[in-house]
Amino acid sequence: MRMYDNGIYRDMTEEESKAELMPAPPLPSIEQRLQALETAMLMQILGGATDV
Repeated sequence: MRMYDNGIYRDMTEEESKAELMPAPPLPSIEQRLQALETAMLMQILGGATDV
């Protein structure tokens, strides 16, 4: 398979071909995203405390 890379067309390597066929990882749920945001905000507010 060929791909366009930096202004030229070239053949894809085996690894690139396999990576293109793999499905994208699932996105985190809204609950997981909210939990990560809350944790990051608490870390900022508390000055980097690790026992949040």
